[in-house]
Amino acid sequence: MRFQRSCREVTRLVLESQDRELSLADKLALEIHWRVCDGCVRFKRQTDFMRDAMKRWRKYEDTEP
Repeated sequence: MRFQRSCREVTRLVLESQDRELSLADKLALEIHWRVCDGCVRFKRQTDFMRDAMKRWRKYEDTEP
């Protein structure tokens, strides 16, 4: 079980977490990495923002006549 992850691996895990539940080891690896890498924290915030915006947009589309 490896807890140190590269930024590339963290990016992949962030994107995968939107489609599936991550393992406990992966979640811990993300938390550890985010404590030292501001760029990956920023990437996660941006992907969360885009995911939420798309959800709101889909709901808006559904209410149009």
